This record gives sequence, structure tokens and C-alpha cells, in this order.
Amino acid sequence: MPIDHWLNSLPQASSRFVETDLDALAGPTAYPFLNAGTVRAQITRLSGHLAREDEPGRRLAIGYSLYLRQMDVIQEASVRTACAGACPRPPVGCCNAEHHMILSTADLMFSLPSPAALRLAHVITGMQRRERDHSASQGMALTSGHCSCLAATGCALRLFKSPRCAHYLCPDVENTLLLRHGEKASAFIGAMRAMARGTISSSRDFTSPPVLAAAALIFPQMA
Repeated sequence: MPIDHWLNSLPQASSRFVETDLDALAGPTAYPFLNAGTVRAQITRLSGHLAREDEPGRRLAIGYSLYLRQMDVIQEASVRTACAGACPRPPVGCCNAEHHMILSTADLMFSLPSPAALRLAHVITGMQRRERDHSASQGMALTSGHCSCLAATGCALRLFKSPRCAHYLCPDVENTLLLRHGEKASAFIGAMRAMARGTISSSRDFTSPPVLAAAALIFPQMA
């Protein structure tokens, strides 16, 4: 599913917060894997769509979507190329359960997520439904018996995957990255593992600057 096609399909509640959200979020060096036009367009569409959310929740969700769009660029150059034609269980692969769910039982019972983390998880869950439904409306054939966001051609989500899904690397992919990129891949793999295995207690636990920094060392031409 083309990301911009989905963003442009989102109904707009109000444009009254767009300029202040752009001022707050569209920093010139905040998103090294995205160009300025992409960043501004994404903030504009999501600000209008999420205008009924309170300011902190709206901006956290938009910021998360921009982080995930960077992860999408990184995955296209690394994870997806490693998986293509090599996964022993296509199309299921690692999508063998509802990993798209944001807060696990461990998160809720042991990490005691902050109000901001709970709010962000709520907004992301709603956006997952919209993204999945749009993908299905565009012809993606969703599968059954595994993850409800899994289609025959891959994940129906791009901008609102869970942190677990966005950061998981199977052992085969880790080995492929090490073979391709050598020692530079080690920091990236370590940062991805920490995110995929971590629990969520605050809104800071949804994203990882170390992942982006490590990816920039592997793909300097993209950052």
C-alpha cells in the first residue's frame, strides 16, 4: 500500500493545528531518512485527521508515524531484501500471532505504562484499524489464523506497526545483515533487539534514536 495514498485518504477533522504542529515537529534534522517535503506532508495530513485528539497525544502519534516511516525506509533496504525469497514460512514468517498489539500483558502488569504511553497506544491502535482497512479496500488479501494485519503480500501496516513488529529481526535476517555489512551491523542488531524485547513504560519506549544512528552507519547514503 503506498503510504501517501493512505494519508491522502484520511478524513480531515480540522486544519487549525497544522501550523503549530509543523512548527513543533518538522525540525530540519529530526528525520534523517526522510526529505522535508515528505515530513511536512505527513504532519499536515495526520494533524488534520487527529485534530480532535489532545495536543500531546496527537503530536506523539505523529512523531511515532514519522519514526516508523524512517523504519520503513530502513527495512526496505535491509530486512525486506533479506526476507525476500529466503523466508522458510512465506507469507507468515514472524507474523505468527497478533504482534501488532501495542501493550503486552507484561507491559500492563509489570511496567505500569504512563498515561502518555497509554494514550499513545490507544491512538496507534485506532490508526492501525484505519491503515489495515484501507489496505484491504485497495485489494490486499488479509490472511486468517495468524496476524489480523497480515496479507498474502506482507503487512497491511506501514506507519503504525507496533514497536515489537517494527524492530523484530529473526536470526536468519540478523545473520544476513552481518554477512552483508560486517561489524557495522552489530550495533543495529543490538539496538533492534533491545526494542523488540523491551517493555513499554513511557512514551519514550516507542522509538529508538540508537536504531536510527546505527542504521545511518550502515546506510549513510540514505541518512
